[in-house]
Parts: sequence; C-alpha cells; structure tokens
Amino acid sequence: MLETRRLRLRRLRPSDAPALIALDSDEHVMRYIGSRGGTPEQIAARVRERIAMDGAALGWWLVEGKADGTFHGIAGLLRMPEGRDIELAYRFVRSVWGRGIATEAALALAEHAFTTAELTRVVAVTFPENTPSQRVLDKVGFVADGMTSYKEFRVAHFTLTAERWRARR
Repeated sequence: MLETRRLRLRRLRPSDAPALIALDSDEHVMRYIGSRGGTPEQIAARVRERIAMDGAALGWWLVEGKADGTFHGIAGLLRMPEGRDIELAYRFVRSVWGRGIATEAALALAEHAFTTAELTRVVAVTFPENTPSQRVLDKVGFVADGMTSYKEFRVAHFTLTAERWRARR
C-alpha cells in the first residue's frame, strides 16, 4: 500500500470490479484511453484481467481517498506492449478531475518506481490533445520526447529518469 497526504493506493481486489467497470464505462473518462469502449462484457473482461495482474512492484493500484475510502480511480506501472519500458498510466472518476488527485497519485507511483521497484526510467503516453494529463506529467517531472505509436494510435511520449527524479526532489 502507498499513502500520500490525501490518498491511499492499494492493489486491486475482486470486490473492486463494480467501481472499475463503472470507471471504464464512462465515455468521458475513456476518451483518451487506448483500450476504450466495447460491450459491457468486454469491459468486465478487461477489468478482471487488470485485477488478476499483480506483479509485486508493477501492476494496477486502486486510488481512494485516505479519509473516507472514496473510489477515485486507478493508476499503475505497466509493461509497455513493445520493448522493455514501464509506463505510468492512470484514469480517474470525473468528480476528482482538477483537484490534483492525478498528480498526487502519479508522484506516489514515481516514488515507488524509483525506490521500491528500483527502475531507472518510466515512460508515459498521452493523446496529443490530452493537455490535462500532459500537465500532470510535467508536474511529476516527465520530459516530452516526441510522438510515437502506441496500440495503433499516434501519441505523445514522455520520459522520467531516476536521475531526474532524484535531482528534482
């Protein structure tokens, strides 16, 4: 479990499935997600895969309010589909957008990536028009390094090295 001033990040459990299905069924939340859409059965199957993915330092984390346990969304450190890079990924319910929750969760996972997981770098990708997510990555310390292909989409690519992370702390 990871904790910040306002948040608790914990590994996913089967009992999280209804909240995760609702999150992934929100077309506004999924607008900039590469695996968006699908039937309710397809969404439920992806959620079950996400819950089953538990690789100690890597995988998905449920993000909830520390004070009351309110579900805010998910964030993770995931293997990129190609290559050896680890991606920082996240998505949150609309009710917490603009409140710094994404930045706080991303900072906690970056700390985890470079201390506990001992990674040397983490990457992130966003749709070019997803400027709120790009602002989060900038606040965490990621550097934009061009465009790339990701799951058949053209996306902006960002990198954060352990060296840069430590220098900014």
